[in-house]
Amino acid sequence: QEQRPDTARVAPVVVTATRAPLTLSSLPVAVVIIRGEDLRLRGITSVGEALNDVASAYVAESGSRGATTSLFLRGGESKYVKVLIDGVPANDPGGFYDFASLTTDNVDRIEIVRGPASVVHGADAVTGVVQIITKKGAGPMRVESSASSGFARRATGTGFSNTGSTRTFAATTALRGAMPGVTYALSIARHDAGGLYELNNGYRNNVASGRFTFVPDARTEVRMALRYHDYQFNYPTNSAGDVTDSNSYRSEDRTAIGIELERAVSASLRAVVALNSSVNDGGTDDALDAAGNSFISQDKVRRRSMEARGQWLASHAIVTLGLQREEQDQRSQYQSTSPFGPFNSLFKAARMNSAGYAEVVVSPSERFTATVGSRVDDNERFGAFVTNRVGLSWRPVPGTRLRATAGTAFREPSFFENYATGFVSGNPGLKPEQARSADAGVEQEFSGGRVSAAVTVFAQGFTDMIDYSGGSACGFSYCNVAEAESNGAELEVRGRIVGGWSGALTGTRLKTKVITPGYDASAGGLYRTGESLIRRPQDKWTAELTYRGTGPLSGSARVLSVGKRADRDFHFPASPVTLAAYQRVDAGVEFAPRAARLRGTTLTLRVENLLDESYQSVFNYLAPRRTVTVGVRATFWHDEQR
Repeated sequence: QEQRPDTARVAPVVVTATRAPLTLSSLPVAVVIIRGEDLRLRGITSVGEALNDVASAYVAESGSRGATTSLFLRGGESKYVKVLIDGVPANDPGGFYDFASLTTDNVDRIEIVRGPASVVHGADAVTGVVQIITKKGAGPMRVESSASSGFARRATGTGFSNTGSTRTFAATTALRGAMPGVTYALSIARHDAGGLYELNNGYRNNVASGRFTFVPDARTEVRMALRYHDYQFNYPTNSAGDVTDSNSYRSEDRTAIGIELERAVSASLRAVVALNSSVNDGGTDDALDAAGNSFISQDKVRRRSMEARGQWLASHAIVTLGLQREEQDQRSQYQSTSPFGPFNSLFKAARMNSAGYAEVVVSPSERFTATVGSRVDDNERFGAFVTNRVGLSWRPVPGTRLRATAGTAFREPSFFENYATGFVSGNPGLKPEQARSADAGVEQEFSGGRVSAAVTVFAQGFTDMIDYSGGSACGFSYCNVAEAESNGAELEVRGRIVGGWSGALTGTRLKTKVITPGYDASAGGLYRTGESLIRRPQDKWTAELTYRGTGPLSGSARVLSVGKRADRDFHFPASPVTLAAYQRVDAGVEFAPRAARLRGTTLTLRVENLLDESYQSVFNYLAPRRTVTVGVRATFWHDEQR
């Protein structure tokens, strides 16, 4: 018997939070799933923008589309979130990841884990994990193409005189399907945007992704995923946000490839071997200007890993044991010219990480799940490091769930912090940055499961935070010195209202504080005793209303409210500033004509910043004003499906 859409719900299975796939309703860990179909309805094309809806997540974009985009999760540093693309680590060693070039093309869903996850994913999974999971092919071959074009009003504000508008464009083509023993999904895309500044500002991004599954026999499955992008962003601003440069740009080629072989050894034992490779080749080009200044940098960073794990399925438990080995290397070169003369710097470095881990998931009943895990990472630079995590999920009565998690995590030093040469010297003796975290939450269902509400409180402590010393303590280098804490509460409410209407509300109250200062005691220092960590709003709320009916129209509207947050004015001498709170309204509409000749075609309209709010995400950098985008999406099926 066919279920009505508003009553049929399949429990989502999460693959990022633990090594054993568990349903969302049984996980002790705080997890959010963003569905690709929701992103398409809202017209969202960047992962960074999608993450704005997640409780305790704040995305800071330094200007136009394509500018440096950082994610702060649960008040941690932007280097504290592990980013995976179909299981392949995408961060540079040391945790840095720029979301500016990560698009939603071919995305099936995004899984966001909040809380420590180094037990599962190793270094840099300190405050959470973001995993992009791309679409998997199924059924007869189908081709889907989309194109959109729009314009954004240029911002105005203190020190800015920009007027008029700038154009945006995006086009995507995807091929998906299945044959006996094989599924396939391929996608190519192009994104272009004119900048918010009238001078030297623009963005382009070519993206290709694919996911394949081979099933040679009933007990074996081979999975392969790849993603590539070629990205360039022209920017006129200096480090303080002033418009000063007519020819500088940043570019990168980034490739992620993963292969997994899974074999059912027996009914209760499964074995997996995974090979991953991530390469980021990019840099900055700022050609010689009239003042006699130039700067060119080139960085090539590689991560290659192999993992083997076995999973034993008992009647009420799943035991996972794994070994992992990863090789990291980087080659960086810098050349500059100034009135003081030329300067050149080159460093090459490599290091090996080995790890072993164990995780046990116990579920004696559908109402109770417990997890415990431990991991040992052995880095040839800083030695062995142990992380642990325990979690509990319990349903004392139907409709009510209690959960709690506690664990430790770490961030490894970056290659620059370890090995830099030139004006700044690396420190090979750095220790990892460490974190201790705990959270507890309660979830309650109402109206027979049509509405759910969850409240989570968390507490985190960060130690051995790395800060630059200007020569007083450990030379012109980096040292482990600072300590901070981040505590907060998260509210999440989701529900089906009536018919095709549904809604969601998320809220965060966050407090961060520096306990032990860094080396820079001036007003511009990043770690000053008793002060908040920069670019973390104390309050953030989102409210969304969505309509998916049986007719041709669908739509959604969202309100994003961001509270005050500390920042720095990086003009010399740097000084503290407070960014004002702001509210932004976005809306999207889809129309699918019912005429036979137009079947499979959808017209789209998206308006971002509907009320034309003026705000800054990062001090002294422009943020988009009202942006209107129109598009069309068309799907074509193989003849067998018609």
